[in-house]
Amino acid sequence: MAKVFKNIVLNGYNGEPMRMAVRENDGDPIELKEAKLDSVMRIILNNAPLQTQQDSINGMRLAMALDKAKNGAATIEIEDGVHDWLKPVAEKLTPSIFRVNGNLVYKHICEGFEKAHQSQDQKGVGR
Repeated sequence: MAKVFKNIVLNGYNGEPMRMAVRENDGDPIELKEAKLDSVMRIILNNAPLQTQQDSINGMRLAMALDKAKNGAATIEIEDGVHDWLKPVAEKLTPSIFRVNGNLVYKHICEGFEKAHQSQDQKGVGR
């Protein structure tokens, strides 16, 4: 069964929406944008050590799921095997990438997916 995440803006340690520096092209000025989950996962993927063929397969599957969100899908659907691969990668990378918000990002990746038994008002963390 796949894990389904809402593509929301994650809240930081202070309860405010997380923001991240983004540059569209080389030479463009850096802009601060709200950190939506698809962008956060893409940052983790871009820094993931793809050392084996299975790493590459899981990375490609994650990239395809993130592309759907980038193209307007409201959710990010990740296969269980890809989610199992992503969790230890995120555990290793989030502290150095997201600093004080690293634990919050990691926790959301591990637990932030929609559970089948959740009611509408219990789903998602953030906005």
